Amino acid sequence: MLPAHSPLARSLADVSAEHAASLWDTVDRGGQPRHLLTFVVVDGLGADLIADHSGHCPTLHRALVDSGDVVSSGLPSTTAAALASITTGVPAGTHGLLGYQLRDPRSHQLVNHLKPFPSGVTPATWQPVATHFETATQRGIGTLVVGERRFQGTDFSESILRGGNFVSSHSLDDHLQAYRSFADSNEYGLGYLYWPTLDRIGHAKGVDSVAWRDALEQFEGFFRTLCSLIAPGEHVVVLADHGMVDVPADQHWVMDSSHPVRSAISLWAGEPRCVHLYLHDPLEAEVIATELSTILQGVATVLSRQECLERGLFGPGTPAVFERVGDLVLFAGGHSALYDEQTATIQSRQMIGQHGSWTAREMRVPAIILSGR
Repeated sequence: MLPAHSPLARSLADVSAEHAASLWDTVDRGGQPRHLLTFVVVDGLGADLIADHSGHCPTLHRALVDSGDVVSSGLPSTTAAALASITTGVPAGTHGLLGYQLRDPRSHQLVNHLKPFPSGVTPATWQPVATHFETATQRGIGTLVVGERRFQGTDFSESILRGGNFVSSHSLDDHLQAYRSFADSNEYGLGYLYWPTLDRIGHAKGVDSVAWRDALEQFEGFFRTLCSLIAPGEHVVVLADHGMVDVPADQHWVMDSSHPVRSAISLWAGEPRCVHLYLHDPLEAEVIATELSTILQGVATVLSRQECLERGLFGPGTPAVFERVGDLVLFAGGHSALYDEQTATIQSRQMIGQHGSWTAREMRVPAIILSGR
């Protein structure tokens, strides 16, 4: 089971790097007109979802068609990996945040990117690539990071938002006010506005729910107002980190704790649509992969770490980063999700909208460029 779509020419990392380079170049040349770059990141709003729900977001959909592009989220198609690619301009294979959960090769501890890191794992060592905010600060460029207060100072935020001036926001109106205040106060600036609501509702209720469409309409209103606020010299790039597919309960595949293959698995990590398996004996990877491929036929594709690297699935990287990849990686197909009876939580099993794998609906994301006139 291989990806059912043609690889996109550009990725989130490419878009981010290109626009950041333009800002650096403007500042380096000096004496140029004002230049402010702001990334607006909508968690979970894949390009296919915009097309499917165009009636609920006509302005956003028209902007994507007229002045936008569809790019790749990169793999895995999940928040930790994609947001890091946006704020560093490099793919997951380089920044190292290769999924929701990974094993630290040194301590063999589980690192959950959205929870406090275990002892001995620090944001600066786990994600050592300089963020755009750090680069901007070094060049004397003002920075702005807008998000919910609970994100401020977390290990994940310190990994991907280092150097950014954080402003807490409780609503999309707060986002707009923070953006306009920042733009009015800086000749050169780098901003980042993050909105997680669509992803949160998608996980809980699905992307085909009334609640999800209502949230999309709220963002549509924000987008229309944002378009009217952008002044000359200001450039806004609207992105999503990944798309999402609804997974019905009858499409859950669960690894029984008593299954013979389970005894070979030391750690089940990743996420339900992109699982990283760490084996007790990595030399058994080929045998276990063959067994799992038979068991998961039509449900998921099983690749070894080496196969992932040979195919360049995570982009260029370093041996130290690639050691974080599971001995085996399971990419779910269709509308399936893979769970481990020993470790799956009730909350995880209740998720409807999911992402992480390589289907088009998960990987195709918008990149809409707005510039002031």
